[in-house]
Amino acid sequence: MKLEYRILELAKGDEQECHYCFVDYDNPTNLNFDTAPATHQMIAHTETEQYFDISFICKDCKAEYDGGVLPRCEKCDRLKRNKSRCYCHKVKKKATLPTERELISQSFSSRLENKTRELEKELSTTKEELNIEREEIAKFQEKSEEWGKRQKQELLDRIKELETEVERLKKQTPQALVNEIESLKSQLKQQNAQIEVKEPKKWPWKLRK
Repeated sequence: MKLEYRILELAKGDEQECHYCFVDYDNPTNLNFDTAPATHQMIAHTETEQYFDISFICKDCKAEYDGGVLPRCEKCDRLKRNKSRCYCHKVKKKATLPTERELISQSFSSRLENKTRELEKELSTTKEELNIEREEIAKFQEKSEEWGKRQKQELLDRIKELETEVERLKKQTPQALVNEIESLKSQLKQQNAQIEVKEPKKWPWKLRK
């Protein structure tokens, strides 16, 4: 029986380990049986589109498969797992086997499901970022409104002060205005005199060394 393999690239987020990386199970000191991350799915089938194996393969082992280097089982023609073993003697023959088209459909459904979950996660993240941005905009608008109200009130208060000052000046006689100006000049002279008193005196002679 000759088997053919159909290779499908794994969807993003579908984490699988390679079934064909070499693992030395006979070495008692080997405690790590992990293999490289898989990049493709392998589907073994016959010419009548009956599948016999589903496995996963990494990019390095795939290169060996493309070069015809990966060993096959002499009994069932499957690719040997970990390049050394086949479990065909443990696989029971099923009464009805799905066709290759059904298997590929299942594989695409799995990829579509993974892609859907990925898009849903991205959508959830985008919504969260949008809500945060809306909150920031609302806070900014609130602060802008408060600042605008405060500036408006300050302008209104200043206008009121100026109007009050204008009315006061209108009620004063020319002589009262002159007296007010003279009073301001007197206050200014007093302030200048106080500044001059605080300044240190400059001695006319120089100290000898």
